[in-house]
Amino acid sequence: MREEYFVNMAFEESIKKYLASKSDTESLAYNTSYVVVIRLLALIYGKLDIINPYYLKNSIAFMNNLSKFGLNKGEIALFKDDFLRFYEFECENEKRKFKQKNPYFISIQKYLVDMFVAKKKTENVSLSEEETFLELIYSSHTKNYYRISYNYFMSDDPNFIEKYYYSKLNEMDVTKELTLDKTITGDLNLEALNLLGINLSNLKNMSNAEIKESQNKAYEYFEVDAESPNREEDLNKAVDYYKLYGKKITTGNGYVDILLLMSVIVTSLSVISIIIFSII
Repeated sequence: MREEYFVNMAFEESIKKYLASKSDTESLAYNTSYVVVIRLLALIYGKLDIINPYYLKNSIAFMNNLSKFGLNKGEIALFKDDFLRFYEFECENEKRKFKQKNPYFISIQKYLVDMFVAKKKTENVSLSEEETFLELIYSSHTKNYYRISYNYFMSDDPNFIEKYYYSKLNEMDVTKELTLDKTITGDLNLEALNLLGINLSNLKNMSNAEIKESQNKAYEYFEVDAESPNREEDLNKAVDYYKLYGKKITTGNGYVDILLLMSVIVTSLSVISIIIFSII
């Protein structure tokens, strides 16, 4: 008997929309939340392992592929069910005049983070691939206006999933031994480096000069004076601010900062308005 849907309606329709919109990467359709899930799965597992089972209508092969990095099959089954609920809620939201927060948004992102971390445990993942993952997973690395707006609307803490990612990553990394000639915990702010996409696995493979350069980049990114005797305290404060509000927007000129901030707010509101009216 032929399956009515590939895995379930959520995967069937999301993959269809992914294939139909992938030629226009800046379109709303390609950046719709459930299409982004498929894009993330394709990044983590490879397009062939995601798309080929769909063409073959082989749901069993698809589910098996999701466990190839060692993720528990029970968790994958829960992900499958939650993705269906997530998709159904999104479909209902499209009919609503006033949109509601999707209660499954965070759980779906957490499953995807767990999948990516499982991959990092089993094979080398390039910094480029990790950056692409962070850009898609609704983190501070995200650049697309549709996804930025969606994240701010759906999440009580827009930085939550990024913090979850680094907590899972460090949970993995703390089990690894570091070479003794590298003073990691004493001189480096690991949290600041994590927010720049540099984790313990990266540090382990760096020279001392590269590690020092990474720390200097952290000072520069968080606008901390590297020559100040209070630089570590200042960096900690900057990281705490970042986790609550995101990176400070500043030009060094107070008046210009106000104008810049206002322009960002107006732009964000315009994008949100576009999205709302496009789906009403």
